[in-house]
Amino acid sequence: MFILDDLLFKLPAKGFMGIFKKIAEMAEEELNDTSRIKEELLQLEFLFETDQITEEEYQEKEAAIMERLNVLEEQQEDITLRS
Repeated sequence: MFILDDLLFKLPAKGFMGIFKKIAEMAEEELNDTSRIKEELLQLEFLFETDQITEEEYQEKEAAIMERLNVLEEQQEDITLRS
């Protein structure tokens, strides 16, 4: 009976937890990838240069992107110094 309980209840839950952990890891990697942030900045510059966004929009979005990049680079420096 206990084996059946394990198969029906515990194993699917462990499988879902593994999937959720992997999704969380992938999302964190994507958020913490400096190359993606730099790519966003290049796309923003392109939009501004082709007059698809105003200078005000460009400045606001650039500031937000640069803030994310600076925070991420500081975090990476802290991790490197701790190692």
